[in-house]
Amino acid sequence: MSAARRGKERLAELEREVRGKGVQLAYEKLQFAGLHLKSGLCWFKGRYYLFVDRLKPVGDRVDLLEQALEDLAMLPDPSLGPPDAFQPGVNEAAQNQGGDDEPGDEAPKEAAPTEKTDA
Repeated sequence: MSAARRGKERLAELEREVRGKGVQLAYEKLQFAGLHLKSGLCWFKGRYYLFVDRLKPVGDRVDLLEQALEDLAMLPDPSLGPPDAFQPGVNEAAQNQGGDDEPGDEAPKEAAPTEKTDA
């Protein structure tokens, strides 16, 4: 079997896996009017979308889908609500520190006394 055929079969397998996770997969031309948009995973109106530049070679598309599957494994389940506040690594670090406090919940710091001089 040729490398090109293996690549296309791997791509089809990854596409099934991505769609099986409830992700809307879209192959689009992401270069137009002088703009060069990046392929990638996004959240819109309650669901994940994966936009893939259809002009990229099969190998690049395979890499992108593999990366998207890794990213999906770290993101919250869409049925739990929007992931807009979730940032891998950042949120996990805050949870590990036990910091449930909202910003601004800390006691105000006292100002240092100032000296009065007669000038």
